[in-house]
Amino acid sequence: MLVLTFHYKQGIPFDEAYYLNTHVAVLSKKTVLEMGASKYEVKKVLSSADGTTPRYSFIFSLYFETKEDLETFISDPRVQELKDDVANYYIGEQDIYIEEVVASFQGE
Repeated sequence: MLVLTFHYKQGIPFDEAYYLNTHVAVLSKKTVLEMGASKYEVKKVLSSADGTTPRYSFIFSLYFETKEDLETFISDPRVQELKDDVANYYIGEQDIYIEEVVASFQGE
């Protein structure tokens, strides 16, 4: 499984209400599946383990079963609309990573 992850840096203005109610709302379950992803997660970073200010405020992750599914997502014309919308809630550059899940556990 591959994960495309967007990290939003702490200390940069971030419109949480717009992000959750408008930007993320565009990514309905149907849309995510049409674009090639199997699921997404939005995580709000509350603290760091050592008590220091965390590096990020939000982390958004899209999951893909195969490399081809990730490529389908990246080439989808709706991705440009999502990129263009970032300026409406965040003024910085996200840290973006492509990760491979090499071990996982999910309880029943």
